[in-house]
Amino acid sequence: MKKTTLIIYIAVLALAASSCKKGFLDSSSPSEFTSDVVYNSTTYASYALTGIYSLLTQDQMYSARLSLNYATNSDIEIVGADAGSYKENTNRGLSNYLGTPDNNSIAREWSLIYKMIERSNLFIDGVKKSPLMSTKDSTLMKGYMGEALTLRALAYFELVKNWGDVPYKSEPSKADLSNVYLPATDRDVIYDHLLADLSEAEQYVPWVRTGNYSSTEMVTKGFVKGLTARIALFRGGYSIRNKPGFPTERGSDWRKYYELANRQCKEIKLRGVHQLNTNYIDVWKKLGRFEQDAAFNENMFEVAHGLSRSGEMGYSIGIRFYTNAKYGFGNNANVVNTTAYYFYSFDQKDIRRDNTIAYYTYSNGAADIKEVFQTNPMSYNFAKWDQRFMGESWSVLNKAAAGKFGYGINWAVMRYSDVLLMLAETENALNGVPTAEAKLALKEVRRRAFAEADRPLKVDAYVDALGDEISFFNAIVNERAWEFGGEAIRKFDLIRWNLLVSKIEEQRVEFKKLLAGTAPYQSVPKALFYKYESNNEILDKPGINFYQDKGTVDIPGYTKVNWMSGYSANDITSYTERINLFSSGLNANGVQNRHLYPIPNSVISDSQGKLKNSYGF
Repeated sequence: MKKTTLIIYIAVLALAASSCKKGFLDSSSPSEFTSDVVYNSTTYASYALTGIYSLLTQDQMYSARLSLNYATNSDIEIVGADAGSYKENTNRGLSNYLGTPDNNSIAREWSLIYKMIERSNLFIDGVKKSPLMSTKDSTLMKGYMGEALTLRALAYFELVKNWGDVPYKSEPSKADLSNVYLPATDRDVIYDHLLADLSEAEQYVPWVRTGNYSSTEMVTKGFVKGLTARIALFRGGYSIRNKPGFPTERGSDWRKYYELANRQCKEIKLRGVHQLNTNYIDVWKKLGRFEQDAAFNENMFEVAHGLSRSGEMGYSIGIRFYTNAKYGFGNNANVVNTTAYYFYSFDQKDIRRDNTIAYYTYSNGAADIKEVFQTNPMSYNFAKWDQRFMGESWSVLNKAAAGKFGYGINWAVMRYSDVLLMLAETENALNGVPTAEAKLALKEVRRRAFAEADRPLKVDAYVDALGDEISFFNAIVNERAWEFGGEAIRKFDLIRWNLLVSKIEEQRVEFKKLLAGTAPYQSVPKALFYKYESNNEILDKPGINFYQDKGTVDIPGYTKVNWMSGYSANDITSYTERINLFSSGLNANGVQNRHLYPIPNSVISDSQGKLKNSYGF
């Protein structure tokens, strides 16, 4: 399994003609490797390309921030373990839409993304000017350029999702800095540039498992097409706009972009290179074991982390493990959580529920060797990342560890199920009714989520009953919640649908109904009873009465815990206060749906007057 973090010693640190002030368009520093040397060798060029990939593994990118802190809060993912989560200048405050221009984390994020863009610009420019482009090596060099075009598009996409209108340039920084200090470009213009770049990149890179493209840790044609579809939906979707009153508006000519997304998804599906793994949990087990899925290629692009080097998946997100003798050093402090509201949104028979939501920790403060039921309904974890999935190489390190280290689990930027659901969504929107192809795509995703005996009712009958555009759209909104919990997708889906504010409010209202035991939750029990399997280590999960009222009297052989409307008055008050604080900055300073982050003060001060904050920051 190739790990791009291991080969960064040449990269493109050498190729900048000049450096810009740190914090604005941060470029690379010079060395003895000049562009005429690097781009006259396919080997050196490959090292330079690796220098772009390597930035994806940094904390400010997909090791932690983009995949965790910047992707919450939504109606199913929350950050809010303690009072510090509601302070403006903290990473957890960022997740609650409480970002401030003086937050150093925002500044580091901005700087690193622009460093990735600068490296990409240098690489693309170097390849275009390379003498190898007129030799037998041109196909290989064009493939490299297609990868760089895609990585640059991914970097700009993250900027626009998080900041809106930002400075845009697609050429290396000039020695006289004449193209460095730039004003913000309208995001729709940027999206159009990115879509054009991806259209070019698609011509250069092959499908995965073709030639040298043996891994989904590399940009391949399927991901280029999938990213095109994703960006097109954002281009045709909603966002808060930097206009008087800061309205939330849809991008122009949305049908054109939905048609593009629809076409790309159909082409991916028709090719058949990417498929659904038939076992949902196997997707996550393979990631935990550092295995590539050559049979299905469901993960269309993975950021290749390195064990002990990078990656907080399994540490800051995943089942919480306390330090214990069996698995070693404990992990996260509830960085990314979910709630009982999300749990109860699932169908009882949906296999994804217990493979997505952990309503237990492993061990506790007493270092017990067992799963421990989590009585706090706001501190559930995401079960997709589980230390028990991980192999001996990780285990040896963790048992010897006395502090945090990189878990090395790859971050899946896109899965094939996303393509199927984008196909279903666009078919429905473009035709004003769910077509047969839309229903088939939705059925494919749901079929994996239910046992074979349940599929006639839970898959076929469920989908066939969706006879109009609105009901099918709402089904897509729900399905994407159930399919992608914890995967840094939900928040941005809700933004592009203009549902972020309403869905977060729905979460608050429904959670309070759960606490009160009012409809539709009047049958939720006031007490839960659980026991362990015969090994006294693993909870007997099917035996927990989440949906069945067994009263409140102790039952021999079971442990009883208070639940929802059975909580004490103090607990209900505390949980109510917490749910009101979640996402508390979303409608702040008189600005509604303020889902974007402020431009860092350091960037504004370095911009020579070209940039300023908006949206009430």
